[in-house]
Amino acid sequence: MITIDTLKEVIKQSSSFNSKRKVIEREKKVILNGKSVIVVMGVRRCGKSTLLRQLLKDTKNLIFLNFEDTRLDGFELSDFQKVEQIALDQKSTCFLFDEIQNIPEWEKFVRSAHDKGLQIYITGSNASMLSRELGTKLTGRHLQIELFPFNYSEYLIFNNETPDSESFNNYILNGGFPEYLESNNTEYLRSLLRDIVIRDIAVRRHIKNDHIILRLAVNLMSNVSKEISYNNVSKIIGIKSVRTMIDYCDYLKESYLFDFVPRFSFSIKQQLMNPKKVYAIDTGMARANSLSFSEDNGRMLENSVYLYLRQNNTNILYFNDGTAECDFLVRKNEKIVEAIQVCWHVTEDNLKREITGLRKAMETTGAVNGMTITFDQEDTFDEIKVMPAWKWMNPKQ
Repeated sequence: MITIDTLKEVIKQSSSFNSKRKVIEREKKVILNGKSVIVVMGVRRCGKSTLLRQLLKDTKNLIFLNFEDTRLDGFELSDFQKVEQIALDQKSTCFLFDEIQNIPEWEKFVRSAHDKGLQIYITGSNASMLSRELGTKLTGRHLQIELFPFNYSEYLIFNNETPDSESFNNYILNGGFPEYLESNNTEYLRSLLRDIVIRDIAVRRHIKNDHIILRLAVNLMSNVSKEISYNNVSKIIGIKSVRTMIDYCDYLKESYLFDFVPRFSFSIKQQLMNPKKVYAIDTGMARANSLSFSEDNGRMLENSVYLYLRQNNTNILYFNDGTAECDFLVRKNEKIVEAIQVCWHVTEDNLKREITGLRKAMETTGAVNGMTITFDQEDTFDEIKVMPAWKWMNPKQ
């Protein structure tokens, strides 16, 4: 329980948006629809609350609470009534709650406030915890938006760089977390990973051996863009139960640290059983936490291509039929609409393998569109378009 005086002080200090950090306009569009609760979800520190505060900067008497603020430790459902009273006294009808999943039963207040006609904006960094409450208490009452660290176009604006191979190399090296790009302190990305794994996963899920799940996260960061077997990884990490291993991977995915992409199959059962390919939320974070001593630029390029695809598509698969491979298949409305191969540089040595894999994926799935993304090569082979990633990711140029 929090006193009303503490709440007033926190709101007074927090509600004015006067960031000293560099801020840019994000490409993600958020419609300020007063009829719905606006929910912005994504990994910690990717700029969720900054995005909303930018959009709401002209809102008078905005009530903003960041539930990561240690002064709000012990905040309970009943304390929302005090917040509502403060808003009433200040003639405010707009609330912004950051990392609201920290508060048990928060959805009860949000539904009640929404029913009263108040404007509610919330952020969260755990897909499972938020989706569960949104689906049960706020069905039909909310609009959900996903936000990621900066994409390449946003990175260019933030760093005042021009689109070319040099800036793109910087992008896949550094990633898109705004605070890291300001500080360039690698320890920030290591601490961020630890904080998410320990505080958001181990503590909330009551996992006693938190070092095990942290070891798993580091292992996955070291193996981005690779096929993984839950059984094999569990042996490497020392997790006795494969079911526990799968649960841990689910927790990491729910915190937006990783995605596990399924292999294409016409059989749903087979698709579930096949190995997954793992991708990190940010290439800079992957590099900072990787145990690998090699600069595997090809895997980082593939991870960055996945992130670009993922920001606009939720249904992505990869192709491997034992004879040919293709990195990405994009599915919309249960139909594969595009096949994408990723290759650092197409040469005489790998040309046949890369084109054959793409062609086989298109023929098998019925995809009409297919292309190869490279680091800095533009060409056409066998009517297959080859395009540099920095051009593909920055279509406005």
